[in-house]
Amino acid sequence: MTSDDSARRAELLAKLVDYSRAHGLADMSLRPLAAAVGSSPRVLLYFFTSKDQLVREVVAHSRREQVELVQAELTDSATDDAEGEPAGRSAVDRLWQWLTDPDNAHVERLFFESYALSLRAEPGAWDGYGAASVAEWLPQLRPVAERLMPGADPDVAATLLLATVRGLLLDRLATGDSRRTDRAMAMFLRGLDGTALTAD
Repeated sequence: MTSDDSARRAELLAKLVDYSRAHGLADMSLRPLAAAVGSSPRVLLYFFTSKDQLVREVVAHSRREQVELVQAELTDSATDDAEGEPAGRSAVDRLWQWLTDPDNAHVERLFFESYALSLRAEPGAWDGYGAASVAEWLPQLRPVAERLMPGADPDVAATLLLATVRGLLLDRLATGDSRRTDRAMAMFLRGLDGTALTAD
């Protein structure tokens, strides 16, 4: 593949990611997908070999971008805990604000669509997506969870934090109820104040 081909492939991938965030990919056939990104089925197959491979690359790229953004939010807020605020609280607050920003809703919808499709008996191009997303997020959340839940098993604490964030985010996307889910997140964090959790 020439350098021009590589540049064209990267350009198409970026367009496909943007399209997938707005419209999803589950039921899209190759011809309208190609038209939507200003290409043709023949060109997409040249660069990505098959529709399944195209989908794999799109969802993997989108997942990597989300992990990088999450990492940036948590890193930037690592030393931002306000005076008197429990360690780690500001990091989770900042992450929650980013995840629930309406401008990022399209990213979250694609994530949950891909996660759900990976749970099917025959997941096809989405095979392994859910497990990979957990494996990628836990290391990012572990340092924050350790500050929030001192004394707890770090992996269990990070798992609890991840499950809470994702569960409330899914609820919010489904219902549009921002007030209730914000209050639930605040209640969850208050419940951790001064608590050392242990797992059997």
